[in-house]
Amino acid sequence: MKKSTFSFVICAAIVFFISNGYSQKPSPLLELQSELSRLINHAKHSIVTVNSKTTRSYTIDKSSGIISLFWNNTEEKKDQLKIVGSGIIYNKNGYIITKSSTLANFEEIFVITCDSTEYAAEYIGTDELTGLSIIKIDAQKLKPATFGDSDNTPMYSMILVVGNSMGISPFASFGIVNSVSEQGMFVISAAINPGSNGAGAFNINGELIGIVSAQLFPDAFTMGPAFFNYSSQNAIILTSNQIRSIAAEIIKAHHEQKGWLGIDINIDSLVSGKIVISKVIPGSPAHRAGLKPGDWLLKYNNNFLKDLDEFAHLIEGTKPGAIVSIDFIRENRPLKVLPRIGKKARYSLNPIKPQSDDVQFQNYQQSSVQPPIILTPAEIQQINSRMLQLENEILRLKTKIRGTRQQ
Repeated sequence: MKKSTFSFVICAAIVFFISNGYSQKPSPLLELQSELSRLINHAKHSIVTVNSKTTRSYTIDKSSGIISLFWNNTEEKKDQLKIVGSGIIYNKNGYIITKSSTLANFEEIFVITCDSTEYAAEYIGTDELTGLSIIKIDAQKLKPATFGDSDNTPMYSMILVVGNSMGISPFASFGIVNSVSEQGMFVISAAINPGSNGAGAFNINGELIGIVSAQLFPDAFTMGPAFFNYSSQNAIILTSNQIRSIAAEIIKAHHEQKGWLGIDINIDSLVSGKIVISKVIPGSPAHRAGLKPGDWLLKYNNNFLKDLDEFAHLIEGTKPGAIVSIDFIRENRPLKVLPRIGKKARYSLNPIKPQSDDVQFQNYQQSSVQPPIILTPAEIQQINSRMLQLENEILRLKTKIRGTRQQ
């Protein structure tokens, strides 16, 4: 009887401890880890790696020693430079948000999605003020980012930065929203490594609240000779509400076909209420119609012109290919021309001469983004070798000068 009672107590104890163990709540750290993993896995599907390729030219000085100060023995070389950055899937139509620094002087653009599929991308446009760029890929079943309301993001809230970092994608880091700049952008503290420009900043709900726009680097000279950390712990974030409005305008401008006449206006003439041509662009619709510098424009399609803004809107609002009438005065004589309106070119980082005269090509603008200077290990070694040679040559000359003085 005692033996059976003892066995019953042991069994009851085992059942108690097992049931008690299963009923315990999981560790808060395990819950946090699980939640963070879920958040990263959710965000990474809307993040892409953006690769742009360009050809760079550089000169190698093959001279050495003191001779290099008097003679040039150089060799011109070219190689292909690949710039790696991050991007965010904007919508299911294949539009990708990135930064213009990733596309500097591009010749080709490629996008790699979360499933490691590579697509050739088409350049759509760039906002010059913020450097936000839009590219497009032809892909199916894309998972766009869910946009959050950045205006309702509280200060000191935790954010997740997901993008490409030094070739690793997706790469995640955590940070804090510390302040808002005068331009309405977030200033955050987070690990921002090379390749993170264009990365997405997500809140704890997995909603996109911004894009990494710029990195804030400390002054290297204040760090002393032991400054080896090339990552940045601070960044500027272009907010989601800003992104939505800018991206919509870029895409809209891409699809719109604005008219173009091809003239510049004399600014001084506007003071007296006149619209006088100062320059006619060769090959433009205005040039082919016979307009010349000094012509005083009066009417557009038989409507009197009130000011320059109205005239510009009338031209841009005219469908390319349409024939319009322009009344003007030249040397006190009233005249009329019938130009065929051309197509206004959109802003491009990579200006390409058009195939048709109907496309405006004289007003293409070169991007203000300068390509980064990236040296190969061989080039760095060559520079260090040249510096060492020059130092030895200078030391030898100083020694020779001191010897001459002693004599």
